[in-house]
Amino acid sequence: MRVDVGVKRGIFIFALILALLVLPASGVLAALVEGEGYGDVRRVLAEDGQTVLLELEPDELFIFTTGNKILEKSVAAREKLIGQYIREKFPDLKFRIVNWDDMDIREKNFELSGVYPDMVLELIDRNTTRVIKTYGMDYDLTPLIEKYNFDLSRIDEACMALVYDRSTGGVLSIPFEINDYILFYNKTIFDKKNEPYPHAGMTYDEAYEKARKLTFGEELTMYKGYLQHPDQYLKLNQLGLIPFSLTEANKVVLDTPEWLEVVDNLVRFYDIRGNIWTTTDDFFTKGNVAMCVDHIERLLQASLVEEYWPAGEMDVWRQRFEDNGLVKGTWDIAPIPVVSEGDNTIYRPNVTGWYIPKQSQLKETAFQVIMHLMSDEVQMGRAKDGIKGTVMTPEIAAAYGTNVPQLQGLNLEAVYWGKNAVQPIRSPEVAGGGYWDIALWKVYRLYILQQGYTPDMALKVVELEENQWIQDRIAEGRQW
Repeated sequence: MRVDVGVKRGIFIFALILALLVLPASGVLAALVEGEGYGDVRRVLAEDGQTVLLELEPDELFIFTTGNKILEKSVAAREKLIGQYIREKFPDLKFRIVNWDDMDIREKNFELSGVYPDMVLELIDRNTTRVIKTYGMDYDLTPLIEKYNFDLSRIDEACMALVYDRSTGGVLSIPFEINDYILFYNKTIFDKKNEPYPHAGMTYDEAYEKARKLTFGEELTMYKGYLQHPDQYLKLNQLGLIPFSLTEANKVVLDTPEWLEVVDNLVRFYDIRGNIWTTTDDFFTKGNVAMCVDHIERLLQASLVEEYWPAGEMDVWRQRFEDNGLVKGTWDIAPIPVVSEGDNTIYRPNVTGWYIPKQSQLKETAFQVIMHLMSDEVQMGRAKDGIKGTVMTPEIAAAYGTNVPQLQGLNLEAVYWGKNAVQPIRSPEVAGGGYWDIALWKVYRLYILQQGYTPDMALKVVELEENQWIQDRIAEGRQW
């Protein structure tokens, strides 16, 4: 039977359209390395062990992100800051980006299902031990680093010090982005007292004098001069101190002159009458705080960058800023204060890094994706979109925020100013005890601010309590 040429062409076009419809959005299913992949479809299950929360194809790269509020709040941001770069470089790679708690998926669901991500973005400082090791996802990347000749020296020194300390002899993660802390200030409040604005290199002594002048009452409004979260201030301190012994495993050490210097430095700010600690949120929600130290994610949110907010929340915050007078032009940013004149040391890095779980069967594919995300090209692109990376060339620093109209007019040089404090690296024998999730918050928020302890007393009692807590956990069989 003869078939008309037009009919043939129609059948061909229909078949082509059908084929395109069934292709995954990110291209043909294909791992980057031959032989990698899974033998079957993977299913992440709910706690009942039956309900399927997520289904993954055999060659689909499973990327799990956490520790980033912008990625948490905005699917568009995940595509802009991660997805688009993977698609452009690896058009044939299928992948899925899932953030912590999407579809109720958390780490416990991996353990329950026996299905783990191929890449995990996680906080290095706190969660290498608390999450990655606890859920058995730790995998030393050294063989992959050596095989692909990946240059770790390109990465910020302070970030790598964190990795080396937490990895106990290996390299468990590749530092990716730093949600560093900067100083926000309200020009309107400064202008009320004709006080000069903060500047790069401002010391804590200078900040304290400004805080005293800018803590005042006017009519029925009480203005606060300075807010800095005491927990983050201690944990990420600018002396690079960690709360553990450098020579003994599983031992907290806080009763030292160095820790006392750190604690004393901030206590005086909250001794100013009227400048009581509440929350740094007050700067943004009430508009009655002259200066506050908060992180870069806040900068992107306070600037009302649409792609980094859910639409509903964006409208609420826009109205809130208008109500309290915190609109564009009335506020700006500067680097956080430094300990001494001429110093340029900022906090230890609040850094997230990429992990490849030992359970992954797409390790080399995942590592090639990570290498691309760490390239100067991608780090530059993400910096332009308002994200501070761990590769810090002068060109990348100068490009920060240039793609974001809402950031223009702000002192964006503050974001990359200074050097992150570098912590000591413990020997594997000492660090092998882990990085216990101790209650460092007790120093300020319990003993000093609530119960009126002196700084030296607070450090002593927290050291004693937390060492006892660690020994109690060890007696229960815990390993961190």
